[in-house]
Amino acid sequence: MNKQRIFSGILMFLIIAVSFCGIVSADDSESSAYTQVAVTDVNLDPGVFVKGDTGIITITVKNTGTESVSINRAELYSNDISVVNDDAYDTVTPIGAGNEMQFSFTVDADAPDGIYYPRFYLDYTGSNSFSYNIPVKIESTGLSISVIDSPDSWQEGNEEKITLLIGNPRENTVNGVEISPLGEGVTSSQTSYFIGNLEPDESCEMKFDITPEDAKYIEFDASWRNGINKHISSVSIPVSYGDDKTGADPILNNVETKTSGSYSTVSGDITNAGLEDAMSIVVTVGSPAVPVDPYKIYVIGSLEPDDFSSFDVTYELQSDKYSAEIPVIITYKDLNGNDYEKEYSISSGSGSAVSSGSSSPDPSDVGSNTQRGGGGMMGGMGGGFSKIPVLEIVVIIIAGLGLVVIWKKGYIKKGSEAVKAKLAKGKK
Repeated sequence: MNKQRIFSGILMFLIIAVSFCGIVSADDSESSAYTQVAVTDVNLDPGVFVKGDTGIITITVKNTGTESVSINRAELYSNDISVVNDDAYDTVTPIGAGNEMQFSFTVDADAPDGIYYPRFYLDYTGSNSFSYNIPVKIESTGLSISVIDSPDSWQEGNEEKITLLIGNPRENTVNGVEISPLGEGVTSSQTSYFIGNLEPDESCEMKFDITPEDAKYIEFDASWRNGINKHISSVSIPVSYGDDKTGADPILNNVETKTSGSYSTVSGDITNAGLEDAMSIVVTVGSPAVPVDPYKIYVIGSLEPDDFSSFDVTYELQSDKYSAEIPVIITYKDLNGNDYEKEYSISSGSGSAVSSGSSSPDPSDVGSNTQRGGGGMMGGMGGGFSKIPVLEIVVIIIAGLGLVVIWKKGYIKKGSEAVKAKLAKGKK
């Protein structure tokens, strides 16, 4: 009987021992499964924050083991940046073997520029946990706006071109880039330019046609997005009014006035002393002179820098407004279509220009005349062609051709031999 009791006791002890070992083995298996969970990807949107930006940090974890792992909660901790949805993952479902799980946290980058390391935590069932530091960069540099080309001086009401270069000096791509001209008294032919995305260190050049009306500054705003956050970068260009240092400059010289019958004629040359083309040049006279046919106005057309053209304008003096001087008026356009006017006063008798002035009005339609050639694009030498001795030149050319023909046919040689023969006979 004692032996039977001893045997039963030993058997119960073995059963309990085996059961306890199984429990311990299961616990060990569960406690080691969490070590197979790893962070496989971290995505920041935007990639680099500007101070004050709101963005999303997404962490992807994967269970690379063969057993499911129970997760109590997931959190993102930081003493520097604010986590908006810090309680989003207070309850988390288990992650199965070979499966992935994503955790997204909305953050406010309200810290100064720098690099910060918020910590991602996973609390497993039991007393185990996992943590991972995530580098987050805050850098507040905006887009760069450079003025590539702009007038040294402006003329009020005249359109000029401004060339800008928009660059992205940031480490991440920005999107939705759009640039617009602003400013009181500023008119632009282009309301804005949409660029779209700008990659890091990428730039884009664009041109604006700007007309200032008593404006002191021309401002360009470049709006752009960093993730979901809108930002604006600006540049301000001061407007300085003055003479155009590189524009066209028609100069009047070689002026003559002659009277023939009932009208007088003023003749001269127009020379473009500027650095740009003068377009649509028209010459006429003003009061007290009255333009009359045959040349009420003289259309020269275009003159390149250092080019010139002659002109003739016919006029009558108003009998009740006698003056020793009459104005010669030159109107022209620049390459942007802006209108200019220069006025020279000349003697109403024979003389030359004695004074001048310039302005930029909107010239009215003053008629047209038959173009007679000129140095400009519309006719070369203008009215100066009438002063060239055409008949004399033609006679000289014909005489020269005749001499060539006579020489080629040997008439000159034969004549020379005949003269020599006569001289020889005379000596005998």
